[in-house]
Amino acid sequence: MNRDITKQDFGRFVTEHRRAAGFTQRQLAERLHVTESAVSKWERGLSYPDITLVQALATELGVSGQELISASEDHEGRADKRDARNYRGWRRAILWTTLLTWAGAILTCFIVNLSVQHTLSWFWIVLPAVGLAFSLTTLPLLPVPRPGWSALASATACLVVLLLVVWLQFAAGPWLVIAVSGVLFGLLLVFTPIWLTLLELPGGLGRHTTVLALVIDTAALVVFLLIVFVALGRLELWVWPVLPLVAIGAVPIWLVALTIRYLPLPALGVTAAVVLLFGICALVIGRLVNAVLGEREAGYVDLMTWGDATIEANIRLLIFCAACGAALVFGAAALVQSGARRRSGATVR
Repeated sequence: MNRDITKQDFGRFVTEHRRAAGFTQRQLAERLHVTESAVSKWERGLSYPDITLVQALATELGVSGQELISASEDHEGRADKRDARNYRGWRRAILWTTLLTWAGAILTCFIVNLSVQHTLSWFWIVLPAVGLAFSLTTLPLLPVPRPGWSALASATACLVVLLLVVWLQFAAGPWLVIAVSGVLFGLLLVFTPIWLTLLELPGGLGRHTTVLALVIDTAALVVFLLIVFVALGRLELWVWPVLPLVAIGAVPIWLVALTIRYLPLPALGVTAAVVLLFGICALVIGRLVNAVLGEREAGYVDLMTWGDATIEANIRLLIFCAACGAALVFGAAALVQSGARRRSGATVR
């Protein structure tokens, strides 16, 4: 028993809850298969019940085993159990309501489509659309393995089927390949980092999930754009200027991600490096894009003149200067913080 309570506290607790349950000492003793004298000794604070009787006694008194051992009401625990019961009831209500709603929508559309057009036409669009809504709202509530991933897979399949039905019935063309590949690319872009953390990667690859995610997402982007331009019959545009533009856009992302992941500096130092990279990119990316597109550099720097010929170059320069200033501030703060830590460590030693 808990040493924080006395036998008298325990006895009063048993007496109070026995009476609340409507039992006499004899009735409680009979239900526990002990003597009435044993129950009397518990309630008078002369002895504790055997440890093997604790759970049975708690059940008869309508309390938890922890409450009986501590001889006190666990209001918070009871509230948690009540909330859990309410949640389960709410969950069941939502589940059955949505199931009936989706079934009713499918049946209604089936009947209306047949009665009005005497054939099934737009019903085949409604069916995967309802399946998509079901996958996102109701499927996670069902007792399926890994409900989140199951919902994602089901929703993706329903979306692809929906696009296919629209393509077959209303608008044939290359857009279907582009749309499906776009959906798959989006899934890779969003979920690749999560998938990599869940996989047991061999060797030391587990420490380099950032690089792996960047490689996969960059390759997926290149393949997606290849599919788009092949579907449009303009493969030459993918070779130039699309690939160089992708490289220009991907390099800053790679630099920032690798800086955050691998630069051996404290957080403020890494922040300074990232801000400086942002300033450099703001200064040079526009020039690189213009060079790839074969366009002349628009405007020149003149902070005393803000017109069509100078505003773009002026803004780039100001962004670069602001980024350099912020990087200096963060770098100085990192040095001060590092010095303070060294002095604190020396003092402790």
